[in-house]
Amino acid sequence: MVAAKHKKLMTVKGVLNGKFFESEWFRRNRILLIMIFFLLFINITVKYKSEKVIREMTALEDSLIELRSRSISVAADVIRMSRQSVIIERVKKSGIELETSKEPPHKIYVDKE
Repeated sequence: MVAAKHKKLMTVKGVLNGKFFESEWFRRNRILLIMIFFLLFINITVKYKSEKVIREMTALEDSLIELRSRSISVAADVIRMSRQSVIIERVKKSGIELETSKEPPHKIYVDKE
């Protein structure tokens, strides 16, 4: 009776030489161990994929900040170039014989038929 209650302790040597895989405990719990290793593998895979997505998001956010600043500078250049004084200066430099109108613009009305 004492021999039936006596359990063999698994040592590191027993695990390394493979006796652990022959034990009754391993045979009873092999499906549980396979599930645990499968879930660990899934967890590691999800972790690496999420880190990759986070790196891509960070790179896109940096790119977005750069593009916003570029957009603001281009918009400022467009506004500066569309001023009447700048347009008159550019027309004079290009040698085109244009003058500004002395009369204000008039609305043209067209009859719809």
